[in-house]
Amino acid sequence: MEKTKIWRLAPAAALLLFFLAGQGIPLHRAALAHPLLTAGVFLLAALATAGRGGERLSAGFDRLGRIPRRRFNAGIFLLALLANALVAGLVFKGIPRIDDGVASLFQARIFARGAVTLPLPPEADFMDLFGVLGARQDLGRWCGMYPPGWPLLLTPGVWLGVPWLVNPVLGALLVVAIGGLGREFYRDRVGRLAALLAVPSPFILVLSGLHLSNTATALFLALALLSLGKLRRTRRWFWGGAGGLAWGVAFLCRPLDALVLGGIFTLPFLFPPAGLKRCWRGLAAGLVAAALAGAILAGFQEAATGDWRTPGHEIGMGRKGRFGFIELWPGRTHTPGRGLEHTFLRLRALNDNLLGWALPSLLIVMLPFLLLRAGPREWFLLLPLPALLLAFACYWYYEECFPARYVTAALPCLYVLAARGLFALREVVGRQGFRSRLPAFLAVSGALFLPVSTPDHLRRYDHRYYDVEENLPRVIRDYGIANALVFMDAVGVAEGVDDAANDYYATGFMRNDLDLEGDVLYVRNLAGYNIHLVRHLSGRAVFLYRYHRGKDRSCLYRMVPEGDELKLVPVEPETDDLFLAPPPVRE
Repeated sequence: MEKTKIWRLAPAAALLLFFLAGQGIPLHRAALAHPLLTAGVFLLAALATAGRGGERLSAGFDRLGRIPRRRFNAGIFLLALLANALVAGLVFKGIPRIDDGVASLFQARIFARGAVTLPLPPEADFMDLFGVLGARQDLGRWCGMYPPGWPLLLTPGVWLGVPWLVNPVLGALLVVAIGGLGREFYRDRVGRLAALLAVPSPFILVLSGLHLSNTATALFLALALLSLGKLRRTRRWFWGGAGGLAWGVAFLCRPLDALVLGGIFTLPFLFPPAGLKRCWRGLAAGLVAAALAGAILAGFQEAATGDWRTPGHEIGMGRKGRFGFIELWPGRTHTPGRGLEHTFLRLRALNDNLLGWALPSLLIVMLPFLLLRAGPREWFLLLPLPALLLAFACYWYYEECFPARYVTAALPCLYVLAARGLFALREVVGRQGFRSRLPAFLAVSGALFLPVSTPDHLRRYDHRYYDVEENLPRVIRDYGIANALVFMDAVGVAEGVDDAANDYYATGFMRNDLDLEGDVLYVRNLAGYNIHLVRHLSGRAVFLYRYHRGKDRSCLYRMVPEGDELKLVPVEPETDDLFLAPPPVRE
């Protein structure tokens, strides 16, 4: 091999080795769990692409390429929307499942009534929730601790009564935007293939079903990149302004993601520097739009925290909200080693769920580099992934509730690279002979493996995932509880782990109305302090709802005042399957 080729191949090979490091056998977890089924998938794919099968598949893709662009985009949008909505509705039951999503929906409900914050309610300690600023922060107001962009996007869904549909719609638009990026950077066929790869992606399906800001951030950063690409081609200032507005929305959703990728997106205008001179009007318009987003964030932080310079998470999380290799609490320091460990875990999740294929997804992404078909354009598209991995390696938390969601903003570029890689493979192997079937074999085996990998992935999102469980509304309904005050707690997380680690109070918090005047009011069980709230809200029936996490069972008690205490009286269960014998009262 020529020396020049070796030097071009070496960095790509090293990067791929890093992407696969620390993962054992670099196959999808479902492939390792179901080896015979996986072998059957590969065999079926080989049969489907043998002989004239490969030609038929190629002809079928050619027919897709001839569909008018608007009709293709409409079809791909509707297909993605249906898939995302099914996951949101059937898997997640249309409710937030993570505290972050519950807090964002809470802030969206505040925005929906035309306010930015709410007055802090009396006895607010009983309604404390992670992600919501309130009594614990001593601010005198009630609001979410996260930036306002995602709650603002959720607000129309609140008005219409379907906030759970917002992310499926945005996820479907993201798929269309991915197709647009492929067309902008390469050609229409690459864009269409990139969109087709993204539609069934387990990563996008699940993230578009949750009430989290990552999908929206990825969408608007993709739109910003699209707009800046059009600015470079047309030099029309309008596209710079559009790019700045799209970047601003992403910044208001997840500021760090937007700052990291925004810096990368400006590189084509700086190298060569002539690009800056040619497009300065559009870039100036983009900066004005970006400054507007910064002003909105500062105004929200002034209203929420009392200081325009202080983000809500710095108050809500304290030292845990800081970046860097620092001591978080006695005995727990975030180190570069931990950051690298988290990076490998994120890469494992990406390899499994970016495409959902048996082979590592990042292997497909790296094909243009391994086949020596990569230039500055491909490296530019790849750069967001290592940049975000590096940024979040400096943060102590690993997002185990949805691994690798911190790097979601890099996904659009990765799908484009994967599509480009399959076409590059086709260019290298040619159109004749046995090797010519390889690109079709990879695509077909990947598609056939999705019925294996997707259910395997969805199984982890059961009815008690992650901060929310599904027993509570059923218990309230079946026992006809009305005009009631329901104290909540949970036990049985794991031996040696504090029960306060996750008490599932979010399950009840999100069912309270903003004025706390609903028929059933859900509050925390604060043991000896409960009697004060009972006296404050006299006239309501009082219950304790206790969820046992390890056994996924619930206990219901009536609470009867006796002097300065509340006596627990077990409610007779209708079925032994639903309720446990009463555990001892925790003080």
